[in-house]
Amino acid sequence: MSDPLVSVCIGAYNRKDYVRECLDSALAQTWPRKEIVVVDDASTDGTREILQSYGDSIRLILRDRNSGICPVTRNQAAAAATGEYVAFLDSDDVWHPEKLSRQVAFMEAHPDTPLCHTLCHVIDERSRVVGIRHGEGGVPATGMIFEQLLDHCWITISTVMARRTLFDEIGWFCEEEETGIIGEDQDFFLRVARRHSIGLIPEVLAGYRKAPAGVSRDKWKATPESQPFNEILIRRRQIWGGVVPKSRVIRAHSDACLANASHWRARGEGRRSLYFCRRGLLHDPLNGRLWEEAGRTLVRIAFPRREAGAEA
Repeated sequence: MSDPLVSVCIGAYNRKDYVRECLDSALAQTWPRKEIVVVDDASTDGTREILQSYGDSIRLILRDRNSGICPVTRNQAAAAATGEYVAFLDSDDVWHPEKLSRQVAFMEAHPDTPLCHTLCHVIDERSRVVGIRHGEGGVPATGMIFEQLLDHCWITISTVMARRTLFDEIGWFCEEEETGIIGEDQDFFLRVARRHSIGLIPEVLAGYRKAPAGVSRDKWKATPESQPFNEILIRRRQIWGGVVPKSRVIRAHSDACLANASHWRARGEGRRSLYFCRRGLLHDPLNGRLWEEAGRTLVRIAFPRREAGAEA
């Protein structure tokens, strides 16, 4: 194995509670040849001061104005990278010490694979492990996984390592507002997967932080599946054209709508459930499962106790 330089790319904004643990996990990597590029997105909570305390151990880029969407800082860090490989780490996530070493070994052994990722733990606000993201055995193995990525974004950004040359071929993470808030990761991975095999190291080598907060007002449409991005994707023929027919993309959207509608109906949120039924039927008007879900939701709204008792 050669000794390539790895660029660790971190975008940070108001993460004072977690950014030190994140940076320390990057600095603790057993892979010796690495640079850590951090872009602070005009933090106001003390994050910037924590980053500055690391001195020359990191390359710190300070933005004067907040970008509003995370792809901007991620792209800025990657554009500044000088390594042969680029590894992404969100500022509230963490790595296991051997993560980079395992991935460099994989990439050197698979020269035709431009991107690989790993499994990761889900951790809470105290960094306690609460599970494995996507479950053991659920993440698609190394290969051409475009269709699986249509149905769900199986790749966690903080587990990704890519060849820097990939960005010359594929481009950067999408910074359009409609994508940059809800689907820039999936958009990027689909653009890679339509051309290349994606590698998986089936080991838990990172921690993905998920704080136990309720679903915010602007996130419920992407819970549990990213329905808004699936709907955007129907319009983006340049991503799926020549790989799958439009009907396959519509099916992925319908399945996302059905999952979200069922999720919110079970929680007594009838209006939200009907929203997803309507969005799905707009593109797939003959989908019987969506009509059935809409009917169950209407019954739940009209007779909440009877429907809840039947489900129990």
